[in-house]
Amino acid sequence: MMRLSIRTQLSIRYFLTFALAGVLLCFASYLMARGSLRITVEHELDEHIDDVRDYFLTRGLQAGAAEAGAQVSTEFESKDDGKWLQIEDDQGRWIYRARRMLTVPQELPPAATLPATGKLVEFVAAEKRVIALIRPVNIRGRTMVVESGATLTKTEQTLALFRNGLLLISPAIFLVAGLAGHLLSRRALHPVAVIAREAQRIHDGNLQARLPKLDTRDELAHLSATLNEMLERIESGVRSVRDFTAYASHELRTPLTLIRTEVDLALECKRSGGEYREAIGAIGAEAQRMSFLLDHLLFMARADAGSELVQPVAVDARRFCIQAADKWRPLFQKAGLNLIADLPQGSVPVMADPPHLQRLLDIVLENAGKYTKPGGLVRLTLALEEEGARFKVADTGIGIPCGEEKQIFERFCRGSNALIHAHGSGLGLALAAWIAQRHGTRIEVESAVGAGSSFAWKLPLAANLGAECGGGDASPMRRHRELTSARA
Repeated sequence: MMRLSIRTQLSIRYFLTFALAGVLLCFASYLMARGSLRITVEHELDEHIDDVRDYFLTRGLQAGAAEAGAQVSTEFESKDDGKWLQIEDDQGRWIYRARRMLTVPQELPPAATLPATGKLVEFVAAEKRVIALIRPVNIRGRTMVVESGATLTKTEQTLALFRNGLLLISPAIFLVAGLAGHLLSRRALHPVAVIAREAQRIHDGNLQARLPKLDTRDELAHLSATLNEMLERIESGVRSVRDFTAYASHELRTPLTLIRTEVDLALECKRSGGEYREAIGAIGAEAQRMSFLLDHLLFMARADAGSELVQPVAVDARRFCIQAADKWRPLFQKAGLNLIADLPQGSVPVMADPPHLQRLLDIVLENAGKYTKPGGLVRLTLALEEEGARFKVADTGIGIPCGEEKQIFERFCRGSNALIHAHGSGLGLALAAWIAQRHGTRIEVESAVGAGSSFAWKLPLAANLGAECGGGDASPMRRHRELTSARA
């Protein structure tokens, strides 16, 4: 089944709405006109009875019915003006009956049974519908019943003309409803058409383009703003993938080129065992560099995909710092650097994800050793504070230029002075910042060019480590104070 377009659906709905409103308006107008004419007739009948009462009050009323009838016959015969009039005295005797009423076998109800405002009745006489008002009238102590009637012929004719006029304008109502529905649907969907037209122009080559901003402050304006925000996220993601690919290909090309060069040189001619060992060592170093780079790239890809989860548990921060110092001390000694671990006595339970905490320590220590000249110092410090355990890695390296402290945590970015001192992918500190953020903290940087840098972060203390670390039930801060007092 073919579905109608939104514009067609809106046009039909607008048409039905306007058409229904027009029909209801015509029907309501007809009912109001009929009610108004009925009220007018009733008001005229009531006034006619008042005229009868005023006549008797002015002229007086004869005692006998025959005399009273003769008194009023001449007056009302000439002034009846189409009214159906009859008058009955307080004793049930006819005082006056118009000629039209003689054909109606109708007796008037007693005055005591009638309400003060009268009673409306309808009947048919001489093939005419008649509406009459029967009302008691008090004339100088005597209560008479007066019935005044009028035909509904003129009222029905007026209503018929009005109804025919409404039927004649009905086609115009439907035509206007259809035209208004079409115009309104077209105007309502015009911003959508503009958004769709602009969206079709956007592709992977011009993701910086944006949809037009609407000042209507309605749902379409909100849709346009939402789509622009989505385009910004898509542009950022595509740019990140392109940068990722470009930097990854560039960084991988360099070690691969060096490896191929060493292999070609080694195979070119016969060499001594020392030369072969030197070539293999260079190849191994570049392979290790590629391994680190691929590890960082895969970690960042998992982080972007949301598959890299951080699940903090109670761990001993001191043990992790010892393991990291033992791992990096030989490498630092080989590079002519001194590594000092300033750690408290006893376990320091913190809430952290073990693999990610180890990676964070490795990244910061590797970064410190990479940009510190031979003979320099790298210090790893773990301190207990009221807010938690504070990790700090300080070096005496080249430092970070002023204003670039935040930039170094962006992907593929390094300090301007780091480009000439050491090789790097620019991913390590970005991964470190991601790990810190997932632990609810951030890395604080203090640096001065030529004087070194320090990277510090805090982790919340855990209640205890249980039997694994022998922490007992005492708090880490309390145990730290006890051990400090014992050493003193």
